[in-house]
Amino acid sequence: MLRKFIVFVSVLLCSSPAYATIDWEEGFEYANDAAFGAVWEYSCLGNPGISTLRPYGGTKSARQSFTGHVGVNPGAGGCFMTRNLGGRSDTVYTRWYMYMENFTVDYVGTKITRHEDSVPGLPGVWWTLPFGNVNLAAAVEGIILDSGAQDTQHVYGGVVPQNQWVCIETFLSMGTPGVDNGITRAWINGVQILDKTNQRMRSATLNQTNGPNTKFGRIKLYTQHGVGVYYIDNYAVSRDARIGCSGTPPPVDTTAPTAPSSLVAQ
Repeated sequence: MLRKFIVFVSVLLCSSPAYATIDWEEGFEYANDAAFGAVWEYSCLGNPGISTLRPYGGTKSARQSFTGHVGVNPGAGGCFMTRNLGGRSDTVYTRWYMYMENFTVDYVGTKITRHEDSVPGLPGVWWTLPFGNVNLAAAVEGIILDSGAQDTQHVYGGVVPQNQWVCIETFLSMGTPGVDNGITRAWINGVQILDKTNQRMRSATLNQTNGPNTKFGRIKLYTQHGVGVYYIDNYAVSRDARIGCSGTPPPVDTTAPTAPSSLVAQ
């Protein structure tokens, strides 16, 4: 009987879903842009701004309007909104919904969101549509090459469909300082489109602004480079597990439990 009980408990643990602890889930249900700016730090109040034109989950979403290339087209200044995590972490999971409305990606790439430390330090990771195409990519900024130079590495993923709501999930791990074992992963509508497990991230010693103590501490929404409008809604953040898209359960934890020990049959 004891053996059957152990097998039952082991199967139960293996099949239990791994639920994420959500730091915050942002539905952008603010009365106006001023109320939005009271929660998120901003550079240009109103872009991103609160809109009722195309909500996903509630009655509002964040609308981001792009008018060209920053520094080339008048009025195309890069704008952002920033919100901290519940604490600094070596790992960060995000989930957001995005609707691109006949959007034209800029030739240097369109920035969507950035995951970075809440104190000065690199690396930080841009989630972008790079170099004129609509393939989601992670741009890992501030890594230190073997030569000692600072660089940005791009990890390319799959196409983000236009003119429909799309669920995007990401996972980032800083890995071990000085070891190329950082992780960049992404899913579009539940399908994994990016998985790199040997990403260079933190240096073992401080080099310029990249060092072993860098963590993830905040999220930024960016309006920079591109032409058109996209909407973001239901942006959720966790530091411990994949969040999953609405209407689908979180992924099953397939890690086997530790075998029991010191059991004595009576």
